[in-house]
Amino acid sequence: MNQRRKLIPNGIFFILLSLVMISGFFTSIETTDIITKVTKLLIIPFLLILYFSHKNYMANVFFTIFLLAFLGDIFSVFNFNSLVDKLSKAMCLGSYLLLVFVLIGKLKRVKFEGLVSWYLIVVFVVNTYFMYLFFDVVESNFSDSVNLVLYVSRGITILVMGFLAFAVYLSKETTQSILFLTMTICFVFSDVLIYIIELYVYFWLFESFVVALHAIGLFLLYNYVLNHHNIIKIHKKPSEDISTISTNKHITA
Repeated sequence: MNQRRKLIPNGIFFILLSLVMISGFFTSIETTDIITKVTKLLIIPFLLILYFSHKNYMANVFFTIFLLAFLGDIFSVFNFNSLVDKLSKAMCLGSYLLLVFVLIGKLKRVKFEGLVSWYLIVVFVVNTYFMYLFFDVVESNFSDSVNLVLYVSRGITILVMGFLAFAVYLSKETTQSILFLTMTICFVFSDVLIYIIELYVYFWLFESFVVALHAIGLFLLYNYVLNHHNIIKIHKKPSEDISTISTNKHITA
């Protein structure tokens, strides 16, 4: 029965991904993206319903991440003017910044050897250089300074998030670190495709991949949060048992 319950989220998520790809196909034929937009809006509510069907508590930071991501999706779907578009990018940036905050908390308990440290420094410098070249090329495409700041901030944040996720993974190859790194990779490629669509050329298949990668990243975040609270529960249980035993000893004494 428990195994069946674990398979339910995967089945629903597979259906959502299938809807994304099918909607992309119909978008290319009908020149309408209503199915993609509806599917995009349903992803986070579905994941939250699945989560709270298993747990009755979620840490504030994770709930805020999901909330900001959902608001970003709403503003991107109902993108009527430049202000709404900027709000969408700001909400997405806020969720990324909170993910970086979560990683910084993990990084405090990480210790690196000399070779690994130098390797991470080289990776960070190379990625920063390529990011600088990219924004130097596309800077002329921005007539609005606010949009430029949002794009640059989002690019820097996703770069830092990728670097920190990779650093945590190198220090300890746990299920959680692999989940977070894979989630970050999905968000990175999703953002790269968004930049290509908005700054260079629009292609319906790219947009389908954007939504699919975004959905996979959110599903991995869902699994990360679920595992995080399971781990906390496991760690708390022994201490609760010890306190119960000591209390019983005190009572019997």
